[in-house]
Amino acid sequence: MEIHGIIDKLETLASEGKKLPMGKKALIDPDKLLELVDQLRVAVPQDIVESQGILKKREELLNQSLGEARRIRSSAETEFRSRLDDHEMLKEAKSRADKIVEEAQQKAQRILDMVDTDASNRRGEADRYAQETLYKLEQQVANTLSTVRNGIEVIESHLRATVG
Repeated sequence: MEIHGIIDKLETLASEGKKLPMGKKALIDPDKLLELVDQLRVAVPQDIVESQGILKKREELLNQSLGEARRIRSSAETEFRSRLDDHEMLKEAKSRADKIVEEAQQKAQRILDMVDTDASNRRGEADRYAQETLYKLEQQVANTLSTVRNGIEVIESHLRATVG
């Protein structure tokens, strides 16, 4: 997944930053950081597009199932009309058609339930993944901001020491 690659690049950027003396803080190239943030913004919507694809597939399966149910019902009704002369055969055909339609509807419902569950799971996973990624990014940005603030404080203390 593209987001993992971007996160790896963020980690590399953080680890390759120039270390400041007197601490664990490092200076990071803000242009590179912002470029990776932009890439992350582009990558997150891709997960949403994948979820929409799953929903589209669900709709297609529903339409296929309903078409199959209509075809089966139409076939059963045709058979029903052709056997109208014989009362017993008529009752048997109607019962069989109803059973076939009921089975087709149950099958369609099972498929819909399966697709709904899968889409819901994938949507939840995508949301959790995006949330984790954003939390990590927030932490890295906070660390970078802390590094910048520490650098400013060091420079200011040097300036005060030389001016004062």
